[in-house]
Amino acid sequence: MKKALSILVILLTTGITFAQDTPAPATTFGGSADMYYKYDFANLAGNGKTSFTNSHNSFELGMVSIEASHKMGKASVFVDLGFGNRAKEFTYNDNSSSFMIKQLNFTYEISDKFKVIAGSFGTHIGYELLDAVDNKNYSMSYAFTNGPFFNTGVKAQYTSGKVSFMAGVTNPTDFKTAIEAGSTQKTFIGQIAYVGDSGSVYFNATSGSSNPATTVNKTQFDVVASKKISDKFSLGFNGTYALINDDLSSSNDEKWFALIGYAAYAPKSNLSLAYRLEYFDATDADVTLAALGGSSIVGNTLSLNYKVGNLTIIPEVRVDLSSEDVFMDSNSSPASSNAYVLLGTTYSF
Repeated sequence: MKKALSILVILLTTGITFAQDTPAPATTFGGSADMYYKYDFANLAGNGKTSFTNSHNSFELGMVSIEASHKMGKASVFVDLGFGNRAKEFTYNDNSSSFMIKQLNFTYEISDKFKVIAGSFGTHIGYELLDAVDNKNYSMSYAFTNGPFFNTGVKAQYTSGKVSFMAGVTNPTDFKTAIEAGSTQKTFIGQIAYVGDSGSVYFNATSGSSNPATTVNKTQFDVVASKKISDKFSLGFNGTYALINDDLSSSNDEKWFALIGYAAYAPKSNLSLAYRLEYFDATDADVTLAALGGSSIVGNTLSLNYKVGNLTIIPEVRVDLSSEDVFMDSNSSPASSNAYVLLGTTYSF
């Protein structure tokens, strides 16, 4: 026992001496957590048609995210783990566990302008992000809910000044392995971006299968833009168009699109008001988006963000209006509208 302790002391001492002589590699850690309470005026938990907030009169835990990154020379790795219902819904093709690897990717910088990323990474499609702490509205848009969540594969990015180009090939959308997908089909992704001093615009595309068990493939084109008008006011926009093609019969082809505007006003550094207006048209997607019943929906979401240090409190009210009776009222009868209030909380660390 004494011999073992002596060896351990020598190893620790050697490690400390080595650490003093050699600069430690750059390793960073971070994360976030969120929860919410929602009250649906129809008294129905399943009345919502968007991701992560399908509950009623209940305090719900969202997700805990733990992130770590390490960089040495031209190589780096990024790990993003998620715990909770939000992570479970995000990685819905994996299994029923609420603990998931959200992202795990490796980057090699071939030059200052060109890099290659391999692994699993969040989608480049859309304005909104998975982690609640990264959005000003706690609830999600219809476009986010029905768009891709993540890809697993390899992509290359070239950046020159304010302009960048990205292209990649991955497993079927939202699948971490081709074995789970049961298919060797591939999805192709691409992006052209301009990031300026006070605004940015991204032109995105993805094409491939998100359900390899069928003969259906989806091609989606997407535009994301943001502009800082002043220190207190900013605007955002997301336009997306999806084409669903059936390889066996073109008569089964469908399409949907969405137009979303975002406005944020911050009268104080710790207080902001965020409004999201969405028009989501699924009139030509009866089968693909069956839950929306071939309808068009106008979504209105108003959120207050009050920050206390790393804590953000988000009171939110949402009213969605549909061209068809895709919702239910308090009598469990079909209805063309849905409304609820929500109180969300996020914390970053």
